[in-house]
Amino acid sequence: MKMRVIYFSKKKKMIDLAEYLSKNSDEYKPDMIPPDYSLDKEKLLVLGMSQLVKLPDDVRRFCTNFKPGIVKNVALYTDRPESEAKAFIDMVRENGGNILDDVYYVKSEFLPFKKATEEEKKGADEWFERILPKLR
Repeated sequence: MKMRVIYFSKKKKMIDLAEYLSKNSDEYKPDMIPPDYSLDKEKLLVLGMSQLVKLPDDVRRFCTNFKPGIVKNVALYTDRPESEAKAFIDMVRENGGNILDDVYYVKSEFLPFKKATEEEKKGADEWFERILPKLR
């Protein structure tokens, strides 16, 4: 499956999860937004975000360009509250993107250098298996 994992975070936990989830993609390593390589007809874009509101302009523009010819499905994991995730999902949908309702929420950490736990990685695996049948 053509899949990319990208993230917008400097938190070690979010980067660890991006690296962990990218094991499902043979083609690309995880990349920070904006990515080094442009998106091109991705079946699934796994998006890790530590900030969902008041995004920098380049990140906001990037996240509002998930059109079906560029990205077919977007799956979000975040350490932000559900209300912020809903606002972000609505923004992506208003711009024509297909973002899945099933969001993987990880515990927010004050310390940016704290790594993802084995339990969080196991939760990421379970989430990934849940979202696969929901892809268009």
